[in-house]
Amino acid sequence: MGTVELSAEPAPPPSRDRLGLNAANFFLAELVGVAIPFLAKLLADRGWRDDAIQYAAAACGLGVFLAQTPAGVLTDRVRDRRAWLAGASLVVGLAFGLVPLVPADARVIAPLAFAAGVGQVFFVPLLGALALALAGHAGLHRVMGENQGWNHAGNIAAAVTAMAVATWLGLPAVFYTLAVVSVLAAASVFLIRRADLAADRESAPDRGPPLRALFRDRRVIVLFAAVGLFHLANAPVMPLVGQYIARLGGTDVQVAAVVLVAQAVMVPVAVVAGRLCHRWGRKPVFAVGFVALPVRILLYSFTADPWALVALQVFDGIGAGVYGVVVAVVCADLTRESGGFNALQGVLATALAVGGVLGPLAAGPLVQELGFAAAFRAFALVATVAAGVFLVLMPETAPGGGDRR
Repeated sequence: MGTVELSAEPAPPPSRDRLGLNAANFFLAELVGVAIPFLAKLLADRGWRDDAIQYAAAACGLGVFLAQTPAGVLTDRVRDRRAWLAGASLVVGLAFGLVPLVPADARVIAPLAFAAGVGQVFFVPLLGALALALAGHAGLHRVMGENQGWNHAGNIAAAVTAMAVATWLGLPAVFYTLAVVSVLAAASVFLIRRADLAADRESAPDRGPPLRALFRDRRVIVLFAAVGLFHLANAPVMPLVGQYIARLGGTDVQVAAVVLVAQAVMVPVAVVAGRLCHRWGRKPVFAVGFVALPVRILLYSFTADPWALVALQVFDGIGAGVYGVVVAVVCADLTRESGGFNALQGVLATALAVGGVLGPLAAGPLVQELGFAAAFRAFALVATVAAGVFLVLMPETAPGGGDRR
């Protein structure tokens, strides 16, 4: 495979700053990794109807959807991003921590879920901004790879911790644990020393161009379309796999393994992806993630063995591990000269959220009318289109690695 001419590998940020950023990624992943499934279980135990539980979960999703782009734009404009990230963490922890303490009334629970959704939207752009401020454009790939590895490790720890806490201390204790984790995440942010944050990236806001100006770059349009299609195909697949395993008579262990296998694979993939996108260029590494998705979804349609379905989650770990790292690096490439790094991340996160809404809406009728195999093949087709858009239309974005169309 050909290589892209890139600058020499830069020195990593100071160890204390890396510790703070990695710890923040770890604890923030723990904070949101298990909240909604356990919220559903808590509300069910309190006698809520199934549709009311879904509405509460939808309130969190609505907060995420509405705040995505504004969070990216605001992150480009605020000065003390460490304080903003700590504040967002505490908002989410407080919202979830209050759930077992307040009346089991939708008029109380739904606003708390909405606030948690809005708060967690700030995690990705603020963490990305701090990584860029510490490493600069030249070192962002390695720092993001390391950060995403810790993020996925946090998701694994969240699942294991939540199961243990629920078993030993009861379900409400899971939410109190989330409140404690939010404090740990907030404290971790301040291990990052202000003096080590590049002054032109942290103390001076990156106002960047207006949102509409970002879309004058053809590469942004192509990336937006590819990412939107990617998540339209990907979002409904995890719930479908869990549902399919249940229909096949699988166990709770197998359903849990669907999540844990993917997260375990994401940890090394994220670290490796960060290094390879510097050596090979962004496009070939990102292409691996785009191609892994249709392969994975299509293979689901050819098996009725629950453990085979679990094993295929390796491809999910590859795709998601690559995506989480390389999309941030590509955003930094596209906004290197114009600014607006976090605004572009927010726009792409909105595309992700739209896919997360539309994908499950389409999955329900497909499974009901045509069955699981047909549903998997339909989403594999969408994923193939996403990969085609990216492979054919997206140029290399690394400095010196492609034309700037």
